[in-house]
Amino acid sequence: MSKGSVEGKPPLSVQPGELRLILQALRSDILQDVDTKLLKGIDRLVMELELKYRKPQNGLAEKPSSPKGTGNPKELPPKEFVLRNSTLTNLWDNAHLRSVYNICLSLFVLLYLNITIFYFLNVQKLKKDLAMVFWTFGQFHIVTAIWFAINLSIVFVLYPTFRFWATTRLFVKQKGLYDYLFCVLFVLYETAFLVIPARIIIVYNLPPVSSFTVLAEQSRLFMKTYAFVRENITRALNYKPHQDGDKEDSDSGPCPEVEKLIYFLFVPTLVYRDNYPRTSHIRWSYVAWNFLQVFCCIIGAYIPCTYFIVDTFNKIGNEPIPLVNFMGTLAMSIFAGGILMFLVFYGMFHCWLNAFAEMLRFGDRMFYDDWWNCTSFAKYYRSWNMVVYDWLYSYIYRDMYVVLGRSRTGAMLTVFLISAIIHEYILAICFKFVFPLLFILFSTLGVILVFITRRRTSSFWNVFLWGSMFQGWGLLTVFYSLEWYARINCPRTSDSWLDYVVPRSFHCNVISLPS
Repeated sequence: MSKGSVEGKPPLSVQPGELRLILQALRSDILQDVDTKLLKGIDRLVMELELKYRKPQNGLAEKPSSPKGTGNPKELPPKEFVLRNSTLTNLWDNAHLRSVYNICLSLFVLLYLNITIFYFLNVQKLKKDLAMVFWTFGQFHIVTAIWFAINLSIVFVLYPTFRFWATTRLFVKQKGLYDYLFCVLFVLYETAFLVIPARIIIVYNLPPVSSFTVLAEQSRLFMKTYAFVRENITRALNYKPHQDGDKEDSDSGPCPEVEKLIYFLFVPTLVYRDNYPRTSHIRWSYVAWNFLQVFCCIIGAYIPCTYFIVDTFNKIGNEPIPLVNFMGTLAMSIFAGGILMFLVFYGMFHCWLNAFAEMLRFGDRMFYDDWWNCTSFAKYYRSWNMVVYDWLYSYIYRDMYVVLGRSRTGAMLTVFLISAIIHEYILAICFKFVFPLLFILFSTLGVILVFITRRRTSSFWNVFLWGSMFQGWGLLTVFYSLEWYARINCPRTSDSWLDYVVPRSFHCNVISLPS
């Protein structure tokens, strides 16, 4: 037996020339992978160093991205902004996870091609579906007018009022009454902020997507205006004018400049700061790619909405669904709801927010965390939408924690209640009826699951969480679709306000039981 062979195995038959080519290809792949990761690491390091050692502008040092602590041990720490990427942005650096992304992308491309061929062969179906899409996005000129009116009211009504109060209260003798008057005016403004757009939606009977656009922007800007006033009220109350000869910069005055408010209105965060971590430049190709992915997610959401919701439920009230078919529909709803869940998350929380963050050079892009790895519902609620979570933590949870005597449970229940009310408000105005399934799931079952899954770490609870999410999105899809088409096809039973709050699907012969 030769020395170069192992007993029981034949010697390798690779020629030296072939081995050289294999090693050269391996060397090229390794160097390319190292070069890519090294460039990304250098770029990230440069951004962090630039933020840390950025030269002051106009002789003023850059303010930190979080307010100074009060030193009160009874208060929870404030939200801090740091320069960081989104979780998926970092995960895409991994070749294996990038392959998963490429697989999903290829499946969607094939699905789009299949739909295109189907519509090419069925022109009547194309016209019918396009008519539904145009109706869903209809009256968008009203949406645009409402959006401009809301933003203009913030800049030309709320901000001047707040600035006038903040800069003149030092010269008023009865400061308590003066402060109380401003608080009353602010509450009236926020009330009108909620009532007027909702009233316009109902009067003009805006379709669902147009209504949702108005309500989403209304909720976003409502939280931003509250955050701006909430953060700067303390600043105005604690303000002391500088003595003669002292220089006063714009960041130490009783009210920030309007430019900072305008930037805050568009930046993808709901927590106000005078300064945020910023990147050095804008990658316009990255912006365009994210917006393209948002468009693809919208098209992807159109497919389950058309083929699952419309084609399945459009005859509700005219023809009852057999119980066996309805149970099959519930099973299929898990698939449709799961697709919608992924598309909403990726299209909105990753692509849309990252596109605006890139355009505005906003550095802290932790809009979500790795919620897919969670084993407890408490961590899932904190990780799914960190933009809204940060607002709830900063302005509801922290305040209620102090008010309720450092009770974390009481503060958490308050957050759940407010969040459930906001979600139900959006759906009720959007669909023009009250069907409190989401409110019930959010405020009762969601809270119970938080306590059940607390401190759970095994993989079983991650599977349980995934199953609960799929089932929850599926139930919401089915029952809101049932109620929507029941109100289209079934006659009204009352002309009073009760028709708005009593589900019509309960008495509309929706399901036929076996005889």
